[in-house]
Amino acid sequence: MKKRNFILVTLFSLILVTGFTACRHGHRSGGFDEFDLEAVTNRIASKLDLTDSQKADLEEMAAEFAVKAKEMHSDRETRHGEMAALIRQESIKPEAVDQIIAEKFDRMQETVNFAASRLIDFHATLTPEQREKIAQRIEEHSSKRCRIFQR
Repeated sequence: MKKRNFILVTLFSLILVTGFTACRHGHRSGGFDEFDLEAVTNRIASKLDLTDSQKADLEEMAAEFAVKAKEMHSDRETRHGEMAALIRQESIKPEAVDQIIAEKFDRMQETVNFAASRLIDFHATLTPEQREKIAQRIEEHSSKRCRIFQR
């Protein structure tokens, strides 16, 4: 009886772990590298039947965004060190926390503005059929997500 319970608990645990990890579609702790970036742009190009000029524009946009993202993450260790030093202090001034948060938001806003402008430029090169394909993919993607932890 004990052996049977042990097997059932182990099997159930494996199923649970597998289920939770399957919900994290595409999550990689190391981020994207050049191979991933190329694979993503090739997949988008094939799904949308992009022309050569559209594909070149997409690759340029993706490369620019990857550079911006790396710039944004480049000082991550420095920020973590600043936060650790702040936490170690006897008291924390709200202005110091506000400054750290404001700097992070400024960098994020800059990256978001860049991505939005490049997306608008790329959108202008798409045909109505390609735009419809993207819209359908977005709708399909949002309806098929794993919803275990969402309310």
